[in-house]
Amino acid sequence: MVDGKGYITAVLIQVRQASSRWWGRGSIGFRVTFLMTAALIMVASLIGLFFLWEGRKTLGDEVRNKALYMAQELATETADDIGRQDRLAIYETIKLHITADKDTPTGRALLYIIAYDQNCNLIIGSTATEIISPDTSFLYMPPVENEMIRDTPLLTCKPSMIHESILLITKSGVYDYTIPVKIGLEHVGFIRVGISGQLFGQDFTVIVKKASVVLLGILLVSLVFSRIITLRIIEPILRLRDAVDKVNRRNWDSPIPVKGFDEISKLSHAFNQMALILKEREASLSRENGELFILHTAGLDFMESLDVNTLLTKIAAHAEDLVWADTTTISMVSPPDGMLKYLGAFGSKAKTIKERELPIEAGGIYNWFLIHGAPLLIPDAQDDFRLDSDLMKSLEIRSMIVVPLWSSDTLTGLLTAINKKGGMCFDKHDLRLFTVFSCLVAAALQNASLYSDLTEKIKQINAAQGQRVHSTKMAAIGELSTNLAHEINNPLTSVLGYTTHLLKTVQLPETSRRILEIMEQEMLRVRKFIRNLLDFARHKPSWMQPEDIAMPLREAVALAPGLADASLVAVHEDYPLTPVVVNMDHDEMKQVFLNIVSNALHAMPQGGDLRIRLDCVDKHKAVIEFSDTGTGIVPENMDKIFKPFFTTKNNGDGTGLGLSISHQIVHNHGGRIEAESEVGKGSVFRVFLPLNPKKLLMENSQNDKTASQLIEE
Repeated sequence: MVDGKGYITAVLIQVRQASSRWWGRGSIGFRVTFLMTAALIMVASLIGLFFLWEGRKTLGDEVRNKALYMAQELATETADDIGRQDRLAIYETIKLHITADKDTPTGRALLYIIAYDQNCNLIIGSTATEIISPDTSFLYMPPVENEMIRDTPLLTCKPSMIHESILLITKSGVYDYTIPVKIGLEHVGFIRVGISGQLFGQDFTVIVKKASVVLLGILLVSLVFSRIITLRIIEPILRLRDAVDKVNRRNWDSPIPVKGFDEISKLSHAFNQMALILKEREASLSRENGELFILHTAGLDFMESLDVNTLLTKIAAHAEDLVWADTTTISMVSPPDGMLKYLGAFGSKAKTIKERELPIEAGGIYNWFLIHGAPLLIPDAQDDFRLDSDLMKSLEIRSMIVVPLWSSDTLTGLLTAINKKGGMCFDKHDLRLFTVFSCLVAAALQNASLYSDLTEKIKQINAAQGQRVHSTKMAAIGELSTNLAHEINNPLTSVLGYTTHLLKTVQLPETSRRILEIMEQEMLRVRKFIRNLLDFARHKPSWMQPEDIAMPLREAVALAPGLADASLVAVHEDYPLTPVVVNMDHDEMKQVFLNIVSNALHAMPQGGDLRIRLDCVDKHKAVIEFSDTGTGIVPENMDKIFKPFFTTKNNGDGTGLGLSISHQIVHNHGGRIEAESEVGKGSVFRVFLPLNPKKLLMENSQNDKTASQLIEE
């Protein structure tokens, strides 16, 4: 039993699942049509059942009323005859009614009429074809082939029958009505009428069939109208479905046409509004994603850029992409005086803006930031109290975004976007983006500054370490040179003296004299080398005094004409008309210039040009430039030319101490030597020396006096 129930349950579950799948796969039109069809069929069925029930009820009432009416009529007509038990008269009356009933639409419905006395004894009766009489062998039921009469039970008297009618409906559908017959108040007998309900039922069946055909026609017409109504209902839903598909494909330009003010129209209108909002959200998200990508890319680029110039270019490029800035400027606060100066400017107005002595933000905007410190949006730059209106008009600046750059709690500079491309003005959204962007810029500039400071510190440390190593090396070389010079100089002086004495006093053969002369020259060269070595090692203090640097320069050049003429070198000098005063040791600077000129002449054995130029740089330094057209210096030797004992002369003319001594002398004077060279094209040596401070003060005072005079005039 349990297995059987489980099997039935499983079958029901499968049927339910199958029906659910079938129902779920159907379209909305199919579902609506199915439901409306089912509803119409159900309504038609209920209406048919109602009319069928009402028809049968009406049929029963009609047959019953007819039997009652006929029985009452016969009871009235045959009352006296039943009282006398006049069979012939009763039969005539009954026969008359049966004959008359044949001419009616339901003429064969009256089956029999039977009269009984007060004791329920049969008097007389009749059917359409037979007479019912007590003289027959069947008493009141004659041997006829009428099934309805055979099924009618015998009449049995009961006390209650005297006062009320009795209705009996047999299995064959016979309505058997028995009513008492009275004369006055005296009960004299009974009249029994039998009417068949089949003929009424047949007529009712015909009517039902006609009604069914009509109902079926109405149902078909209703189905057609239901389909039309379904299509009218489904059509906007299908349009809505198509619109949803287009929205899924990100097609926002296909709104649903709205007709009327019903619920579906309201739904379509709401969908159009939703699609419009989604379109705006999509555009906003796309724009924000692009902006985030620009900010992300900018952050990565700024992290990779530690060079300030490269970083400034990238800042301007990303600012243009982010807020469509036509011009971008980065101004920094100078720590000593707190003045605002442009660090960089990029865009169509960059050149005009950078030519200004002070940044356009140096006035009211800078003061505003010192007080408030918040980012500033200026929609109309030509009508803002913090800016010069005439200047903004001349520069054609329409709108600006100015954002402070902070380092900890210190205002270090300003980042400015000028004029949005396309003729538009910057808005609050641009301000928010540029504010976030400024944080990246401030961090990147701070990193670049720290990197620059770190690089400079490393250079200083390396320079100090190199200077210490150089000083240690020079000290060791000096000590060794001093000891070596003293040890060599004494015997060298004796040998040189004896050699000179022999050459002057003794008559020698030519070969011997030639040998002695070579010995004398070589010993003189050794003595010169020892003197240079002693000068290099002694570090004697320089005798510094203000003097025109052109004087020792001219003297050094004057000592070289013989060598220059011998090598066919043309010397070109370019000196300023006014003195260039520096603090210097005259003889030492002359030695420096003579060493550089001598090296330049040696680099041009086939002739060439030597150009010597004296000038001032930044009003604080003097520069002496020596440019030759000689053989040049190979790149691998550029780092060695100022080291002691390094020389490229192969004929033994050089000691390798000239440039090293010159470098040391210039360094002691607070200057530096720079060298550039290209093999086959020549070399350039530049000597930088600080100008005399008093001379600068005097020139400044003279300039101030001249300016005052011009103002007074």
